[in-house]
Amino acid sequence: MGWSHAGQHAYVASLGIAIPYVIAAFHTDYATVGILLSIAAIAGSALQALSLVVRRTSARVLFTIQNIGSTVGAVIAALAPGIYVFMAGRLLQASAGWPQHPVGGSYLANRYPAQRGTTLSWHVTAGNLGTLLAPLIMPLVIVTYGWRAAFWALAILLVTTVAVVAIWLPSSWHRITAPDTVEDQAHSESAPFWHRLRTLMTQRPVFALLLAGTIAAGGQGIGIVGVYTPGYLHSSLHLSALGLTIVLTLLYVGAVIGPILMGSIADRSNHRFTLIANYGLGALALLVFVFVGRELLSLALVGIAIGIFSYSELSLRQTVFADYLPPGMSRAGFGVFFTVSQTIGALWIAIIGVTVTDSGFQTAFILMAATFIAAGCVVIWGTHKRPAIAGNST
Repeated sequence: MGWSHAGQHAYVASLGIAIPYVIAAFHTDYATVGILLSIAAIAGSALQALSLVVRRTSARVLFTIQNIGSTVGAVIAALAPGIYVFMAGRLLQASAGWPQHPVGGSYLANRYPAQRGTTLSWHVTAGNLGTLLAPLIMPLVIVTYGWRAAFWALAILLVTTVAVVAIWLPSSWHRITAPDTVEDQAHSESAPFWHRLRTLMTQRPVFALLLAGTIAAGGQGIGIVGVYTPGYLHSSLHLSALGLTIVLTLLYVGAVIGPILMGSIADRSNHRFTLIANYGLGALALLVFVFVGRELLSLALVGIAIGIFSYSELSLRQTVFADYLPPGMSRAGFGVFFTVSQTIGALWIAIIGVTVTDSGFQTAFILMAATFIAAGCVVIWGTHKRPAIAGNST
């Protein structure tokens, strides 16, 4: 499951690193790229609603199809004659990747309920390992062989995710699986599914966490920071390939250790408070990043902080959301969580792209920080100190 997630993140991080070169090759701009990326992200996010329909379909089947689609998407990008075909590869990868978050989150949360924060953070961290691979490989391949060769290398990586899931993921090939847990089975017939789902979505804490997700998507690591930070370092600060590799690598090191660290803190203390604190610290890191100048050490240190807090937001918010999910609603609840948050939040990719084109990277990063502050306020307003449904003391 983790290596599958790593492949999905590697694609998005590689995309961010390649974009300055792709823009130059196809003679386009960040506004156009941002709009096209937003369309792909919206499509992929909206398809997560399929988890409401395929609630009992084998996770192994879903993830194998996902990773085959992502591999083909990388091949299309490598062969693309223009920006629209290139983005068609991203659209295919985003569309195929819909199971990773809702199905993966449900799959893991149900197996380790007592360590939910840590388990879901490991899921995010595994994905971020793929994010970390990108700056270690992509800049060198791009400089040496060109950006098309880098996408061929990415396709080879994605082939390994197909094999790992198809061979080793503990989920049946041959039949429709049972619900995620025995407890889910017991509750699956207690009330009509759609009635229970509608009731759940009308609760204030659930609504608040969904709303916070649509706002905080403007400052999240995957999709925003991962896409626009390479452009800022390359096009605005004019860092060398070595400098860009150093800063991005350390940022993604933060992305790997951050969710584990913050998830562990959340399980040991308080899920809700940890999420709120993460929003404040993440906003501060994003602001400082564009005011420290070109000094490599300062950029690297702040980059680590951005990696920790921007990439921890999703797993922490998902953990708090899971605290409010009743038995039997795990996959469906996560389906709504990711569909709503990421579909609407995907608009931020276009908004940030237009902001970069019109006002520059500094304004764009200030806007990213503002989304974290606003999301933190929504969580404070809308959630209880103790979950009302799950009865979990965290």
